[in-house]
Amino acid sequence: MSAEKRFTKKTGLLGYSQEEVDAAGRKLPSFDFSASSQHLGKPVLVELGLIEASPYQTSELSEEKIAELVENLRNNQLSSPIVVRRRTDGALEIIAGRHRWEAYRRLGRSEIEASLRDLTDDEAERLVFFDNLLAPSLTDYQKYLGFSQRKRSKGFTNDQLAQEAGVNPSVISKLMSFEGLPESVHAVLKEHPSAVGSSFAPALVEHSVADPALATKAVYRIVAGEMTQKAALDWLKAGGEEKPLSSVETHRVMIRSGKKKYAELSLRQKRMIINLADESEATVVYAAIEKTLKELSEARK
Repeated sequence: MSAEKRFTKKTGLLGYSQEEVDAAGRKLPSFDFSASSQHLGKPVLVELGLIEASPYQTSELSEEKIAELVENLRNNQLSSPIVVRRRTDGALEIIAGRHRWEAYRRLGRSEIEASLRDLTDDEAERLVFFDNLLAPSLTDYQKYLGFSQRKRSKGFTNDQLAQEAGVNPSVISKLMSFEGLPESVHAVLKEHPSAVGSSFAPALVEHSVADPALATKAVYRIVAGEMTQKAALDWLKAGGEEKPLSSVETHRVMIRSGKKKYAELSLRQKRMIINLADESEATVVYAAIEKTLKELSEARK
């Protein structure tokens, strides 16, 4: 399968000429607020400015996905319309296809193909949430936000959430452990939802009860790349005290080929690490090291 076909399959786009795109658009009727009931379930052209974001979204737009869509929607039509609903206040709200909607906005388009659905607030929330829940890019914290929103709006228990979503109750239990975190930690995770996973959340909650400020600092250090989640947990268990630095010295040397870096060699006690600038050199260097080690071992007999 060619790269173009793989991308087409991945994004759900069909390739058409610009003339075909324009012709397909002209075949669709424009959305009419006064006759919106007649549009239900049928593709129509809707002005981008008339569509509003959904309040039920718990994840941010993916800039990478938008960029891919922008490049391909310049000359390709949508394989399927976006889905919108008309709220009780009359406004149009996007239910599915927000990345395509945003790509059209950035392309300067004035209209987009859309399918109008007659949905209650509860139905809209369910569609938006469960559409997101299946996205592999959704983090544990973003899933928690969605389930938490659903729990509040319906008054569900964790078991009822699991039943509605069709997942094991233990999955919901792990995700809902984020509930016990202090607001200061939630504030960080809303900005950096990938920092902490559901497996780490229960331990973080436990330490947050004793010292919310220290737990918040630990999450900030994870976000900054100063610590892994495991290292942060060890740091919290030690009460925020840093482990004393080892007195064992690490020796490092940079090896160059002319002005270019060839390799970096580090030695700490009996452990040696070699990082090569060019992966293609790995086989040659490995063979040379193997030969040298065998010669040294023979000499020690």
